Amino acid sequence: MRNFIVFAATAVVLTACGGNSDSSNPAAVADAQTPVANAASAASAAAIQNEFKLAGSTPLGMRTTTPAVVISDPNQHLTPYTPPAPPAALSTTTLSFGDFTSYLAPGSTQGWTPGATASSITIPAPATNGTGAGDKAVALGSTYATASYEADVTVSDPVGAGAANAGFVVRTTNPTAGGPDSLTGYYIGLDTGTHTLVVGRQNNNWTQFIQYPNSTITGGSTHHLKVTTSGTAITVDLDQQRVISANDATNALPAVFANGSFGVRRFGVGATFSNITIKTYPAVKSPTFDFSKVVGMVYTPSTAVNAIDFWENYDPQIVNRELTYAQTYGINTIAVYLHYLVWANDRVAFLSKFENLLEIASRHGIKVSPIFYDDCWNPTPQFGPQPAPVWGVHNSQWVQSPGTPIEQAYFQPTASNAAVTYKASLANYITDFVAPHRNDTRIIFWEPMNEPGCSGNGALQETRAVLMNDARIAILNAGASQPINSPQVQEDEGTYFSDFYAFHPYGNPYTGPVNGSYVSALNSETLQRGFTGTAGQTMPGIVSNYGGSTGFIIWELMIGRTNTRFHWGQTPSAPATVEPATPFQGTVYPDGHPWQTTEVQALTGGFDVKLPVLNVAYYNDPTFSSAPIKTSITPLVDFDLNTERGTDSPDASAGINATNYGIRWTGAIEASTPGMYTFSVNSDNVARLWINGVEIINKKTSTRSTASGLAWLNAKQPTSIKVEYVHGTGPANMHLSWWNPLVQSPAAVRIVPSSPLVTSN
Repeated sequence: MRNFIVFAATAVVLTACGGNSDSSNPAAVADAQTPVANAASAASAAAIQNEFKLAGSTPLGMRTTTPAVVISDPNQHLTPYTPPAPPAALSTTTLSFGDFTSYLAPGSTQGWTPGATASSITIPAPATNGTGAGDKAVALGSTYATASYEADVTVSDPVGAGAANAGFVVRTTNPTAGGPDSLTGYYIGLDTGTHTLVVGRQNNNWTQFIQYPNSTITGGSTHHLKVTTSGTAITVDLDQQRVISANDATNALPAVFANGSFGVRRFGVGATFSNITIKTYPAVKSPTFDFSKVVGMVYTPSTAVNAIDFWENYDPQIVNRELTYAQTYGINTIAVYLHYLVWANDRVAFLSKFENLLEIASRHGIKVSPIFYDDCWNPTPQFGPQPAPVWGVHNSQWVQSPGTPIEQAYFQPTASNAAVTYKASLANYITDFVAPHRNDTRIIFWEPMNEPGCSGNGALQETRAVLMNDARIAILNAGASQPINSPQVQEDEGTYFSDFYAFHPYGNPYTGPVNGSYVSALNSETLQRGFTGTAGQTMPGIVSNYGGSTGFIIWELMIGRTNTRFHWGQTPSAPATVEPATPFQGTVYPDGHPWQTTEVQALTGGFDVKLPVLNVAYYNDPTFSSAPIKTSITPLVDFDLNTERGTDSPDASAGINATNYGIRWTGAIEASTPGMYTFSVNSDNVARLWINGVEIINKKTSTRSTASGLAWLNAKQPTSIKVEYVHGTGPANMHLSWWNPLVQSPAAVRIVPSSPLVTSN
């Protein structure tokens, strides 16, 4: 897949199982949530041990320590990628005029004649516009699958205002069956009217993949055109430069497109094809991908409003905390949005933060899908501090990448360097991330663009195709061994520059892939719980419809400052008036409890599942005298809440107060090594801790401070734990940690899996 015409037929299985188990039984996977050191490399395990010793304490329930961000340029001493040498050609054939049979469109009278040499064809320009449309000459004697086709092509000025291009048809069927312009195959042409290189698929109709601008394609100009077909991939080199790298990832692509004849074709121009040469290579079948075990979520930290905010204010402790939630609740894949403006303004720090995220995700057995571009929401992103979320508005501060102004200026010099175009700069942006991770198993796939067409800006549709094409070339030139994908949602172009078919089903009834094939198909974004007048989805519905077939990636992991708890219809002109009782999207609150435990049960295998969590109860009565407002589960007692409306409460949807509330956690813990353990609470207000029924901490101060106590823990013996916290006003902070200088890792004390999960929410 990386280098056309060189890979062997294979089926690639992508199964990131959370680092816990290879079992196909979801409950078995959940029960086997082992210490993260088992999933980490030896080097990572050593780093965890060293970090643990230096930290002095670790949050109770945390699977791993938090690695610090190391600011360094991963590309500084990186060996450049050298692609493998292509295989030797099996055959080389130079075609002559006599090898072709011409097919003329109605109204055409001019003939196809030999050119100056026997290996050339000359086609006079048509007399008027509308004639010579679809005229072609096809070498019917041979069919080709894995092959290269090249020639020197001269195209005249357009005749009239119609189509004005000439080029190759490849993998084509006999066009006589349905008339002179009926065929199945692919067309690659030079258009002198629009000065573009055109690529598309023909199936007795036209599906355009891309129209790539090239100012040198003018009337009378001659270019060396080379097209290579390999599996479902098509590459196009113009004058010895790679211009197009397409891959027809259309779901259940008919077998007829796997091979066929070669021909030349023109529309509304005269053309000459000289030195037509075809080379064949060993047969190649594109790899297939099995995403059936992907249980994924889009991840933006609860503290960030968008991708720029995520990376500008990257906090590894928050990432480690929230990916602990993800791992506990069965997530094995996260999709994360990168952003060009962060790279352009803070390159080395951004690359370093990305490496840190990969390390944290790996420690939790989670694979990462990085997303380079996004066509959704605000079209004019700005680098720098991002505005606060607008309460009541869905995705109120989400921004596109790279943004409309840069897309419009794609072939022009950047604002910061007149010697570099945005095209070159964006290619460098992608290369910087891919090159040091070209064989990184922590990356499940690269996503050039999320939802092309989401912006609704039809004027930039061709530009989006160009961005995805050029991103694919940059990823391949960097040597990536992972697949590449842009989803088919509003526009189809992403499918033609992808290695597999991805779709975003947000409907109910639940819809499967187009054409119904699960082969190489992934549900790469889904889940909306509905609003008035719509049929929402459910987590159990997503799991039952896509789990084990296409897999799925939920929008999104956290319920936080992205504001996706508000629905799509809640816009700046029509914001919400109350907090939604049912979050439109988002799964886990910042303190680690899910919106509903039934969703966790769906993700991890059912009501009998055992997870390393504490039971938690939330009280609007800080004296704990009244009944709780909500009961749930959490993997940690480790959170910080802001004072923004909606996210200042542990769970605004449930009606938990933003001030003057109490939280109680209960459960059991177990130590692997006997000894005296120090427990510490760092909170903004009152907090208490009981171990085995004995109160060892009673923090009475109403200011942010730390209180500690000692407790003896026997080895491998479950010990009860109860924690209470009371919040007054202002930011809420509550952190429970432990320490024993004689133990070696955070896995030495664990939360005993709860059996069964609480069934209330």
